[in-house]
Amino acid sequence: MTNPISANRMGPLLIGAGLSLMLWSCASGPAPIDHYYRIDAGVPDAPAARRLQGNLQVDRLRADALTGERQLLYKETADAPEIRQHPYRRWSDPPAILLQTELVSFLSAASVADTVISTTARVKPDYVVYGRVRHFERVLEPEVRAVVEIQLAVTSAAGGEILINHSYREEQAAVDSTIAASVVAFSEAVHIIFERFLADLGGS
Repeated sequence: MTNPISANRMGPLLIGAGLSLMLWSCASGPAPIDHYYRIDAGVPDAPAARRLQGNLQVDRLRADALTGERQLLYKETADAPEIRQHPYRRWSDPPAILLQTELVSFLSAASVADTVISTTARVKPDYVVYGRVRHFERVLEPEVRAVVEIQLAVTSAAGGEILINHSYREEQAAVDSTIAASVVAFSEAVHIIFERFLADLGGS
Protein backbone atom coordinates (compact mmCIF):
# COMPACT_ATOMS: atom_id res chain seq x y z
CA MET A 1 0.00 0.00 0.00
CA THR A 2 1.39 3.40 -0.96
CA ASN A 3 1.87 5.91 1.85
CA PRO A 4 -0.17 9.04 0.96
CA ILE A 5 2.60 11.23 2.31
CA SER A 6 5.82 10.02 0.79
CA ALA A 7 9.20 10.50 2.41
CA ASN A 8 10.22 13.11 -0.12
CA ARG A 9 7.19 15.22 0.83
CA MET A 10 7.71 14.93 4.61
CA GLY A 11 10.89 17.00 4.60
CA PRO A 12 9.34 20.22 3.25
CA LEU A 13 6.30 19.78 5.52
CA LEU A 14 8.44 19.50 8.63
CA ILE A 15 10.57 22.48 7.60
CA GLY A 16 7.46 24.55 6.97
CA ALA A 17 6.00 23.62 10.35
CA GLY A 18 9.27 24.53 12.08
CA LEU A 19 9.40 27.92 10.36
CA SER A 20 5.79 28.63 11.31
CA LEU A 21 6.53 27.82 14.94
CA MET A 22 9.59 30.07 14.92
CA LEU A 23 7.65 32.96 13.38
CA TRP A 24 4.82 32.54 15.92
CA SER A 25 7.34 32.57 18.80
CA CYS A 26 8.97 35.76 17.55
CA ALA A 27 5.61 37.46 17.06
CA SER A 28 4.34 36.56 20.52
CA GLY A 29 7.47 37.93 22.22
CA PRO A 30 9.05 36.79 25.49
CA ALA A 31 6.92 35.42 28.30
CA PRO A 32 5.64 38.05 30.79
CA ILE A 33 7.73 38.52 33.94
CA ASP A 34 6.20 38.45 37.42
CA HIS A 35 6.98 41.46 39.62
CA TYR A 36 6.96 41.28 43.43
CA TYR A 37 6.63 44.06 46.01
CA ARG A 38 6.89 44.62 49.76
CA ILE A 39 5.55 47.38 51.96
CA ASP A 40 7.71 49.27 54.44
CA ALA A 41 5.87 50.96 57.30
CA GLY A 42 9.09 52.51 58.58
CA VAL A 43 9.72 53.32 62.24
CA PRO A 44 7.53 55.17 64.77
CA ASP A 45 7.80 58.94 64.96
CA ALA A 46 8.14 58.64 68.75
CA PRO A 47 8.14 55.91 71.44
CA ALA A 48 4.80 54.70 72.78
CA ALA A 49 3.16 56.96 75.35
CA ARG A 50 2.16 53.89 77.32
CA ARG A 51 4.12 50.68 77.84
CA LEU A 52 2.20 47.46 78.40
CA GLN A 53 3.64 45.19 81.05
CA GLY A 54 4.23 41.77 79.52
CA ASN A 55 4.14 40.23 76.06
CA LEU A 56 2.06 41.68 73.23
CA GLN A 57 1.24 39.17 70.50
CA VAL A 58 0.23 40.31 67.02
CA ASP A 59 -1.98 37.68 65.38
CA ARG A 60 -2.13 37.20 61.64
CA LEU A 61 -4.70 39.61 60.28
CA ARG A 62 -7.78 38.30 58.53
CA ALA A 63 -8.94 39.31 55.05
CA ASP A 64 -11.56 38.32 52.51
CA ALA A 65 -10.68 35.82 49.80
CA LEU A 66 -9.63 38.40 47.21
CA THR A 67 -7.65 40.67 49.54
CA GLY A 68 -6.02 37.59 51.03
CA GLU A 69 -4.30 36.78 47.74
CA ARG A 70 -0.90 38.12 46.68
CA GLN A 71 -2.12 39.80 43.48
CA LEU A 72 -2.22 43.61 43.57
CA LEU A 73 -5.81 44.84 43.40
CA TYR A 74 -7.23 47.97 41.81
CA LYS A 75 -10.48 49.78 41.07
CA GLU A 76 -11.07 52.26 38.28
CA THR A 77 -12.82 54.67 40.67
CA ALA A 78 -13.59 54.65 44.37
CA ASP A 79 -17.26 53.79 43.79
CA ALA A 80 -16.65 51.27 41.00
CA PRO A 81 -18.42 47.96 41.78
CA GLU A 82 -15.66 45.83 40.26
CA ILE A 83 -12.32 44.98 41.88
CA ARG A 84 -9.64 43.77 39.46
CA GLN A 85 -6.24 42.12 39.75
CA HIS A 86 -3.09 43.47 38.15
CA PRO A 87 -1.59 40.68 36.02
CA TYR A 88 1.99 39.70 36.92
CA ARG A 89 2.08 42.15 39.86
CA ARG A 90 2.19 40.46 43.25
CA TRP A 91 3.02 41.19 46.87
CA SER A 92 5.88 39.13 48.27
CA ASP A 93 3.38 37.70 50.78
CA PRO A 94 -0.39 38.09 51.17
CA PRO A 95 -1.18 41.55 52.60
CA ALA A 96 -2.38 40.04 55.89
CA ILE A 97 1.08 38.55 56.50
CA LEU A 98 2.94 41.64 55.27
CA LEU A 99 0.95 43.86 57.62
CA GLN A 100 1.39 41.51 60.57
CA THR A 101 5.16 41.46 60.03
CA GLU A 102 5.35 45.24 59.70
CA LEU A 103 3.14 45.80 62.76
CA VAL A 104 5.34 43.56 64.92
CA SER A 105 8.42 45.55 63.88
CA PHE A 106 6.66 48.89 64.29
CA LEU A 107 5.29 48.20 67.78
CA SER A 108 8.56 46.67 68.89
CA ALA A 109 10.47 49.77 67.77
CA ALA A 110 7.96 51.89 69.69
CA SER A 111 8.62 49.86 72.88
CA VAL A 112 4.87 49.47 73.35
CA ALA A 113 5.33 46.36 75.51
CA ASP A 114 8.07 44.42 77.25
CA THR A 115 8.14 42.12 74.22
CA VAL A 116 6.25 42.23 70.92
CA ILE A 117 5.87 38.84 69.27
CA SER A 118 4.00 37.11 66.47
CA THR A 119 2.04 33.87 66.70
CA THR A 120 5.08 31.87 65.61
CA ALA A 121 6.98 32.74 68.80
CA ARG A 122 5.04 30.15 70.86
CA VAL A 123 5.23 32.35 73.94
CA LYS A 124 2.19 32.89 76.17
CA PRO A 125 0.96 36.45 75.53
CA ASP A 126 -0.43 38.92 78.03
CA TYR A 127 -2.09 41.02 75.33
CA VAL A 128 -3.19 40.16 71.80
CA VAL A 129 -3.66 42.30 68.69
CA TYR A 130 -6.37 41.07 66.33
CA GLY A 131 -7.20 42.65 63.02
CA ARG A 132 -8.88 42.49 59.64
CA VAL A 133 -7.75 44.01 56.33
CA ARG A 134 -10.87 45.58 54.83
CA HIS A 135 -9.31 47.44 51.90
CA PHE A 136 -5.89 47.18 50.29
CA GLU A 137 -6.18 48.35 46.69
CA ARG A 138 -5.22 51.03 44.19
CA VAL A 139 -7.80 53.49 42.92
CA LEU A 140 -6.94 54.89 39.49
CA GLU A 141 -9.32 57.83 39.02
CA PRO A 142 -9.44 60.78 39.41
CA GLU A 143 -5.90 60.34 40.77
CA VAL A 144 -3.92 57.20 41.48
CA ARG A 145 -3.90 56.46 45.20
CA ALA A 146 -3.50 53.63 47.66
CA VAL A 147 -6.53 52.85 49.82
CA VAL A 148 -5.87 50.98 53.06
CA GLU A 149 -8.42 50.16 55.74
CA ILE A 150 -7.59 47.94 58.71
CA GLN A 151 -9.62 47.11 61.78
CA LEU A 152 -7.40 46.58 64.83
CA ALA A 153 -8.32 45.40 68.32
CA VAL A 154 -6.23 44.80 71.45
CA THR A 155 -7.43 42.53 74.24
CA SER A 156 -5.96 41.21 77.45
CA ALA A 157 -5.22 37.51 77.10
CA ALA A 158 -6.34 36.62 80.61
CA GLY A 159 -9.68 38.38 81.04
CA GLY A 160 -10.50 39.19 77.45
CA GLU A 161 -10.83 42.90 78.25
CA ILE A 162 -10.97 45.00 75.08
CA LEU A 163 -8.50 47.88 75.22
CA ILE A 164 -8.99 49.08 71.62
CA ASN A 165 -11.31 48.18 68.76
CA HIS A 166 -11.05 50.74 65.97
CA SER A 167 -11.17 50.81 62.19
CA TYR A 168 -8.45 52.88 60.50
CA ARG A 169 -8.68 54.09 56.91
CA GLU A 170 -6.12 56.06 54.96
CA GLU A 171 -5.91 57.12 51.30
CA GLN A 172 -2.49 58.18 50.08
CA ALA A 173 -1.91 59.70 46.65
CA ALA A 174 0.89 58.28 44.48
CA VAL A 175 3.39 60.65 42.87
CA ASP A 176 2.68 59.10 39.46
CA SER A 177 0.71 56.30 37.85
CA THR A 178 3.37 53.58 38.12
CA ILE A 179 2.98 50.51 40.31
CA ALA A 180 6.23 51.40 42.11
CA ALA A 181 4.83 54.79 43.13
CA SER A 182 1.66 53.12 44.39
CA VAL A 183 3.70 50.70 46.52
CA VAL A 184 5.35 53.71 48.17
CA ALA A 185 1.88 55.19 48.74
CA PHE A 186 0.75 51.92 50.35
CA SER A 187 3.73 52.07 52.72
CA GLU A 188 2.96 55.69 53.65
CA ALA A 189 -0.71 54.89 54.29
CA VAL A 190 0.21 51.93 56.50
CA HIS A 191 2.67 54.09 58.45
CA ILE A 192 -0.03 56.68 59.17
CA ILE A 193 -2.47 53.97 60.29
CA PHE A 194 0.11 52.41 62.60
CA GLU A 195 0.86 55.83 64.10
CA ARG A 196 -2.84 56.38 64.83
CA PHE A 197 -3.12 52.90 66.33
CA LEU A 198 -0.07 53.55 68.52
CA ALA A 199 -1.57 56.84 69.73
CA ASP A 200 -4.86 55.13 70.58
CA LEU A 201 -3.03 52.38 72.42
CA GLY A 202 -1.15 54.97 74.45
CA GLY A 203 -4.37 56.66 75.47
CA SER A 204 -6.33 53.53 76.29
